[in-house]
Amino acid sequence: MSSDGNIKKLREWLNSNPTIQELKSKAKELGLKVKRMMKKREVIKLMENYIKKQEKMNEMENKVKPSSNSSPSHPTPEKQKSIKNPEQEEIIIPETYNKDKLILMPVNPNWIHLYWDFSDDTRKILSNLPQGTRIFLRIYDVTYIEFNGNNAHRTYEIPVDIGIQKNYYLNVPMPNADYLAELGYVTRDGRFVAVLRSNLCRTPSNSPSQSTRERWLDIRKKRKIVTPSDGPVVKEVERIAGSIFKLEKEIYKTLSGKSSRWQLISILRSGRGI
Repeated sequence: MSSDGNIKKLREWLNSNPTIQELKSKAKELGLKVKRMMKKREVIKLMENYIKKQEKMNEMENKVKPSSNSSPSHPTPEKQKSIKNPEQEEIIIPETYNKDKLILMPVNPNWIHLYWDFSDDTRKILSNLPQGTRIFLRIYDVTYIEFNGNNAHRTYEIPVDIGIQKNYYLNVPMPNADYLAELGYVTRDGRFVAVLRSNLCRTPSNSPSQSTRERWLDIRKKRKIVTPSDGPVVKEVERIAGSIFKLEKEIYKTLSGKSSRWQLISILRSGRGI
């Protein structure tokens, strides 16, 4: 269904308020993917998008049709590709967004990921450094401290080639810890000059939480509820099969007269309750 007349008829039929069953049946005839739980407005929107797509394709076909006075010509492969897939365009990811960014992200309790980008001014500063100046990534363990640049628990330094590398994965020893990163260079006198500083990143814990509180979410009222924990669900005292505690029932029966003393003695001699 690619001609203008068929598209016009389809639009008129769609405006005649068909039932949802008729809509789904027609959509399947057109080769559209219809989900079982789709609502009527969703099926209508699906068909409207199909109509718009067909109209766009017809419009592009009419543009490349040769006129009656001119000699017939065939569209180039690029044009043929655009006719078949008018909405499909080649997506090119830029090499840089020209913004200063150093992003630190947790991967798991012992791995973090860094990626960076530079503005034109920062790139110019780094390219004009004296020959032999090395670029470094510094990662600081700043768990439970207010970082001032020199008071980190641990500092890790990794040389990077910013001409080739744009990201880095780092193995860190401490889970459930706060990390901060800086990218910069080392001067001839051994001083580190930071150019970019990252966000604060916390790695997840590698053990169950020690919190004694329960956190619930009330979906209807859209609020969080925090309450003290009731403790473990399992029983504090458990009976072990074959232990002496299984004799309690027989002793109770004997004392209450429901069982004879000889039955209890036979159980003790057989060792069933021990």
